[in-house]
Amino acid sequence: MLNSYIKQDKNANSWIRNLDSSGIFSTKRLSSLLDEVTIGANNRSHNETLKNYLVMKKVEIFMWRVLKRRVPVHIELDKRGIDLESVRCPLCDDDVETIDHALFFCRHSMDLWVKIYKWWGFSSITNLSLNEAFRGHCNRSTSPLGSLVWQALKWLFAYFIWWNRNQKVFANSCWSSSTALMEI
Repeated sequence: MLNSYIKQDKNANSWIRNLDSSGIFSTKRLSSLLDEVTIGANNRSHNETLKNYLVMKKVEIFMWRVLKRRVPVHIELDKRGIDLESVRCPLCDDDVETIDHALFFCRHSMDLWVKIYKWWGFSSITNLSLNEAFRGHCNRSTSPLGSLVWQALKWLFAYFIWWNRNQKVFANSCWSSSTALMEI
């Protein structure tokens, strides 16, 4: 599809960029084009991409990967033939590291979720499944903005849980729920 926008000039050793009428490359225009191609004007179900303008693009991409189960947790790496010492959770060593375990059910992650739910005024944690937790909005919110903020907060929380998990795995740092909470 993008081939129709970028063509090689036959008379010169260069490329012609037809992203807009100027022929000048623009990352903003390329980003808009990619959104048009992946989301499409008729795709309002957001099955392909997720949008929340309150979070950074990298958090949106991370959430897309989470919901598509394309996060490199130990069990997924093992399924792809990558030789690991263990498929157990590198933080708690209590269970196999799946996406659900890493983001929700690891005792370190759960510690943080309990705090965020209490902070938001919930008496208990509900909807701890990938689709319910990350696609859904706050059921108690009376405003669309409050619902969007709640979703953004959960996305950021998951992103920083994953970031702290990677710090432990790759930089051998200690997991600290209080440090993770401050960063979040």
